[in-house]
Amino acid sequence: MVRITRPLHSKFRSTSEIANYVKYHYEVAATREALVEKLVVSLHLNVSERRLLGSGCVSVEEVAAVVKRLFEQDGHFPPIARHWQPGDLVFEGFFLVQRPDGKVEMAWQRSNPINNTELAEQSSSEYADLDEAISAFIESEWRRGIDGIALSPRCKS
Repeated sequence: MVRITRPLHSKFRSTSEIANYVKYHYEVAATREALVEKLVVSLHLNVSERRLLGSGCVSVEEVAAVVKRLFEQDGHFPPIARHWQPGDLVFEGFFLVQRPDGKVEMAWQRSNPINNTELAEQSSSEYADLDEAISAFIESEWRRGIDGIALSPRCKS
């Protein structure tokens, strides 16, 4: 329970109005975090989700926080990304993988245009620091934004 020891701000008439105000702003913040996560994982937001997001951009910091949390949870990012194995579909694009030695690998691969179960090309870079790897991933994969939503060093939420 929150105990208010100073006079209420003039725009609030009661502690329940303050509670509703705080709850609303908490839910908006939680909604924004959920929307940024959906954007980062699915690479898409529909029209109503874009309206809820509230701006035409997302901060690089918000995106990096989601990538870091999911990477630390799963040991790789994006969640569906894997190194290609014969017979499997090739995940195309950049992805991060935790290596057994503690380093982070940013890998890139693409399939044969005629056969998506055949690896055509791959490359990788190694990073000792997770934040550095995430920064390189975001710059490599989302330099121009995600689904038309700009990534900015400073973006008002």
